Amino acid sequence: MADSSDNGSSSNGNGGEANGNDGDAAHESSASMFAAGGNNTNNAGVPKPKRLACMICRKRKLKCDGVRPSCSTCSRLGHACAYDEQRRKSGPKRGYVKALEERLNPRPPPSDDECEPGQGDGRRMGIPINSVGGNFTWEMIGLGLEEPLPPQETIDELHQVYFEKVHPSIPMVHRYRYLAAMNLAPNQRPPVCLRYAMWTLACSITDKYADLKDLFYQRARKYVEADYVKGYGEHMISVAHCQTHVLLACYEMKMMYFPRAWINTGSAVRLCQMLGLHRLDGTSLDVKQCLPPPKDWTEREERRRTFWMAFCEDRYASIGTGWPMTIDERDIMTKLPASEEAFDMSRPEQTQTLAESTNPSGAAKLSSFGGIVLLACLFGRNLVHLHRPDDDDLDHDLNGPFWKRHRQMDAILLNTSLCLPAHLKLPAGLSKPNVVFTNMSIHTSTICLHQAAIFKAEKNKLGGAVSSESKVRCITAANEIASIMRTISHMDLSAMNPFISFCLYVAARVFVQYLKSRPDDAQTTDSLRFLLSAMNALKRRNPLTESFLVQLDVDFEALATRIPKLRNAFPRPGDSVSRPCPPGEPRDADAPQPGLTGPRDPDVPRMTRPKCDV
Repeated sequence: MADSSDNGSSSNGNGGEANGNDGDAAHESSASMFAAGGNNTNNAGVPKPKRLACMICRKRKLKCDGVRPSCSTCSRLGHACAYDEQRRKSGPKRGYVKALEERLNPRPPPSDDECEPGQGDGRRMGIPINSVGGNFTWEMIGLGLEEPLPPQETIDELHQVYFEKVHPSIPMVHRYRYLAAMNLAPNQRPPVCLRYAMWTLACSITDKYADLKDLFYQRARKYVEADYVKGYGEHMISVAHCQTHVLLACYEMKMMYFPRAWINTGSAVRLCQMLGLHRLDGTSLDVKQCLPPPKDWTEREERRRTFWMAFCEDRYASIGTGWPMTIDERDIMTKLPASEEAFDMSRPEQTQTLAESTNPSGAAKLSSFGGIVLLACLFGRNLVHLHRPDDDDLDHDLNGPFWKRHRQMDAILLNTSLCLPAHLKLPAGLSKPNVVFTNMSIHTSTICLHQAAIFKAEKNKLGGAVSSESKVRCITAANEIASIMRTISHMDLSAMNPFISFCLYVAARVFVQYLKSRPDDAQTTDSLRFLLSAMNALKRRNPLTESFLVQLDVDFEALATRIPKLRNAFPRPGDSVSRPCPPGEPRDADAPQPGLTGPRDPDVPRMTRPKCDV
């Protein structure tokens, strides 16, 4: 993590330590003069200059020999040695003592229904407010923070949780460089907003710190906004701030904060485009350059991964709402991500472009993250395929443009499924969340594509063979999704991609539609019942699942209306949903369901459709 910002400093300041090192240097200087016996009478009145310790030695409270450009300690340990030429005055800033005395003056305690400003969140989260004052150090004042960072022990635990459970499905932050940057000088550490965004996601999947996720989320948003309004906005121009938006959008989508997730996804994409992350491997263009060139392959790869995560979230947000995507594939000149091993070990590796990955030989060269990108791309293409009508589509003609696109995307899906490398197939890759999600996404994209074909074939009366073939493909893909879910049901699902619930929802809805014509199919009934239980278990760590359960409840109502004997055959998903749809989410009753391709089910009255589309 080479990117930083002014508020990206840790709570460990250097003021007191710098004075300590300078004092040691002065003491050594005086001792050496005393040992000389005062023989240098000509220089007796001229004090020797104090030796200045480097910033790393100040922070670690080590003895520094002050050698330029790199002291012996930093040279021996391989640290980036840097000197702060300006000696800092000890003590608080001017006027701070008076302000502190005013704050400490006794005041009448607030009433029960009127909390102190800024303390409400802490009380709700169970944080001991009184302990904040004791941990608030002078260093925090110079960092522009309004509260101290969590204790180091908590930070270490949250970092471990993040890189073990969150990072595998959002693999864009380089673990070792990020952790190494946390030990650098304050101006070289990751921005505070990025740290809080990472800690927020870590808190959301661990019971120990679950109560802190909302507080950390609010701080992450506060500090990223603080960087936006600082100066002319130049402090937000960094890969780290782009990563912050990606992580916040992921958390907001997971927690069903849909309007915020949509806006943060757009911010991540626009920041990527401003930084030129979408053309890292293309020819030079006469456009504004906001970032210096990457220092090495690892930094370039981290930029690639940041862009591709923003690309995936752009696709997920659009297929969940039907709203337009921001990134145009034709503008992308960045290669697909390398393997996780190459990224972690900083080992350069050649990769292919997105266009090359759709070729017959492209699937065999995919990495686990590259597979996620390819399937997100196909989700987006299917959205355009259905929702961007063209007078020249000629969907009534099996040889027209619409059906040519359909066959082309179907061929890519079949080729990808058959030609995946061994490490991306199941069950070999069960331990890797992105491998599991890639395989689920292949079948989910197949369902979305063929539901579009069913809708168009029945609308244009193209014959039963076309729709029958697509229906078989849909039920086969749904059974594959249920089979994969059974295989991973014993694993820790908190490490899975949050969007896995979309795959389960699409498969469950196929089963519901299938039971309308074959209500006595025991295998389909069992598979649907299993998916419902899996989604109810998943929603504890992934609240996004609840929004899909709400929509399934509507489909169950339609099923029970047509076949009354199935009314009590399944647990009603809506019975366990207590969270209302987020405000500000209008819904057109005739709009397609997420991932679905036709209009609303005519068996369901308009008033019973869910109010939330995502």
